[in-house]
Amino acid sequence: MTSSDPYLRRVAEVISQHGYAVQYVAGNPDIGARPFAYTVGLHALPSRGYELAVSGLDDQTSHQLLNTLAATLADGRLAPADGLEVSGVLQEELALRLRPVSRPEDLGIIYALYGDTPPVWQALWPDQGRQFPDDAHFGLPAYAQPLL
Repeated sequence: MTSSDPYLRRVAEVISQHGYAVQYVAGNPDIGARPFAYTVGLHALPSRGYELAVSGLDDQTSHQLLNTLAATLADGRLAPADGLEVSGVLQEELALRLRPVSRPEDLGIIYALYGDTPPVWQALWPDQGRQFPDDAHFGLPAYAQPLL
């Protein structure tokens, strides 16, 4: 996991210090590209084998959500699964719903550091009516929380 790229070296340092890093991609409002974030290195920790992602949130919220979700899954010894709802991460007793990322290879920092991409699970957050983007009655436009 060594690289001559200074940014990749910095990400590798964060992984070495904390076990994994969170990569935030700001998106581009001019072209309608929404922000997203994902973990890097989580899959290399014991009993993990996966990474986590979220879309449509700001940098700080994304980091906090992914860190809390990673801890919640580990503490509860939960294995990610399609449709698994995880409580205790969001306020107001709201749950997150997990779904597999359809193109994990698009999360380039993982591949750049490890040469391969493990399964990645996207954490979907609910709207005010507690509906998720993959529910028929989700109350936000699709671009608010793109499916990765």
